Amino acid sequence: MRWVSTIAAFAVAVTASSAAFAQRPDQRIDQPLTRSVNWFAFVGGDDIREACSPGGRNRIRLVYNALWEEQVRIYEMFPQPDGTAGLAIRVLANQGTVTNVVISNLNDITAPWAPQRADRILTVAETRDLMGSLEASAAFGPPPDGLRLPDNDFWWTVASCRNGAWGFQAYHYPTDHFVNAKFVAKLFALDGVKVPINRPRDLEPAELRRDFLAPASRGRADRWMLVVGKDGLRPR
Repeated sequence: MRWVSTIAAFAVAVTASSAAFAQRPDQRIDQPLTRSVNWFAFVGGDDIREACSPGGRNRIRLVYNALWEEQVRIYEMFPQPDGTAGLAIRVLANQGTVTNVVISNLNDITAPWAPQRADRILTVAETRDLMGSLEASAAFGPPPDGLRLPDNDFWWTVASCRNGAWGFQAYHYPTDHFVNAKFVAKLFALDGVKVPINRPRDLEPAELRRDFLAPASRGRADRWMLVVGKDGLRPR
């Protein structure tokens, strides 16, 4: 329960910080309509999907899982009617295995996962270029039904609402689908967070990198698997 509460709090903190950025009048960014309360729902874009309707706000959330215990990079993109877009970047790094963290009170529940951040406004040209690369990468779906995304592998997810249409996509390294994703280099070039990007590297299969001899007291709560469905993540 400590682990679930901590992850939920982190998801709320990330979304809330994006909401604060979205509300700044000088940024011309639309406020997210809802907030996620669970990390897995956050990755799956449940809040974006719920708020997605014709005439609603456009929004794109990209999550780069660069091995959960090492680094996670989150990109919230808010395309605007004038052709620009807000980009909120959040980086979670070196958090270790979540079960090693002891939360003593509610005030420090998100401290081990406090993300580093950067916000920027993309020009019309930058927005057009990034959106074009997302389109060319089939980032708005449909996703590969049945794709498995372990916590200790490299992968991307993209949850989106564009012109009232929900979309979801996932990319798992080292598949061609992942390697050929054209938006990755463009996003990294726009990433202003001063935490080195944890690039994909060749690893043994995820199941061979599990510590099955870990004490039962650890609860193995840091080991999770997401499974992609036909239009989003399958329920856990």
